[in-house]
Amino acid sequence: MLQIATVLTTVAVLVGGGMAVPADAGNPDLGRIWAKDKVLKRGCHNYRYQYKVTSPADEWALETYLRDPTGETIASNAKDSFVDRKRSSGTFRFCRYNTRPGRFKIEGKLTRYDGYDQHVGWVEPGFFRMRLQR
Repeated sequence: MLQIATVLTTVAVLVGGGMAVPADAGNPDLGRIWAKDKVLKRGCHNYRYQYKVTSPADEWALETYLRDPTGETIASNAKDSFVDRKRSSGTFRFCRYNTRPGRFKIEGKLTRYDGYDQHVGWVEPGFFRMRLQR
């Protein structure tokens, strides 16, 4: 009975845990993400961020996650080498009513492909502040 409970707990953590990443995670050798401080406007808007992939791999995919001051992921985006450049910008769209001002974190999961081999790592995260529109 104990083994079944352990398996069920493990499955619940894996399924419900999402993409948990340590606060200090991120490898600047793989790339980085950043954004300037912004104003949290009324309504729903796009907010721009910058990214740079420095991995030597020709084929890659970058998944980006925006975490609000509470640590909750409120937006995500994806870039890949077939469509996007290694250095460019992207946008997150979210609404003022579902977040609050404060310090935000952008995380990026980089998947690199070398033939049939796949390598996954996290780029250097970015931080920025949002204040309320006056």
